[in-house]
Amino acid sequence: MKRYMHFDKALIYSFLIILSLIWIFPLVSMIIVIFKSPDEFNSLHYWVLPPIKNILKNIGSNIAYAWVKAKIGMNFINSLIFAFSAGVGSAFIASMGGYALVHLKIKRPQSWFFGIFIGNLFPFQMFLIPLYLFLNKLGLYDTRTGLIIVYVGICVPFALFVYRNYAYTLPGEIFDAAKVDGAGKWKSFLKIFLPMSKPAFAVVFIFQFIWTWNDLLFGLILTERYRPIMTALSKLQGARGGVPVTILIAGALIASIPTIIVLLSLQKFFVRGFTLTAGK
Repeated sequence: MKRYMHFDKALIYSFLIILSLIWIFPLVSMIIVIFKSPDEFNSLHYWVLPPIKNILKNIGSNIAYAWVKAKIGMNFINSLIFAFSAGVGSAFIASMGGYALVHLKIKRPQSWFFGIFIGNLFPFQMFLIPLYLFLNKLGLYDTRTGLIIVYVGICVPFALFVYRNYAYTLPGEIFDAAKVDGAGKWKSFLKIFLPMSKPAFAVVFIFQFIWTWNDLLFGLILTERYRPIMTALSKLQGARGGVPVTILIAGALIASIPTIIVLLSLQKFFVRGFTLTAGK
């Protein structure tokens, strides 16, 4: 029996190691590329590293080229604004919705929820033309404000799903006691529900920040001057005359940093919140 147990563990660990290697392989490949200058990338074998003295200089020059000469710096800032606004904005709106649907006596809460959540069931491409006409009508096309409104609106249905499920884990007696103590609905929401829903905020913020950061479709169609980082990378890839591969990889590395920082900084709350909301 013990032999079979050891065999099962060895098989599981072997499978996990193989998956880890498959996952790590592109990252290692990316690091090797950015270690080289464009000339070294063309002259050296793919897996051969340049001289150690050249590595730091190559990394700096590749990143500087991508940031300054390829002009992705402003696109990076645009993405930060869009992703942060979408994460925080959708979380706040959904927190009010989740609190109301679960802890306030409103008529037909399930109908309200499904009426909002159904927006996630349709492909986002079908919203492009209505959104384009809507932003044009309001004079918000090709503005940061217009794109922020779009991103927040797109993110609200999933955020409401998370907050509604999390609200079910909070006992209603807490809010009843606050009501007895004289706290109104708005005060209970601000002073009790919001502080207790940090795990739900972490789940919503991480998912929506990463989704908005990685979006290409809306950033490409609904704005021209304020395009996000992913549109800049696609523009680099299709640029006339070609951009060296090392510069493209440097741009991809720059683009990956914020999502890694957000995930690592909110990891504790994210695991707890995801476990609780998924359980409902």
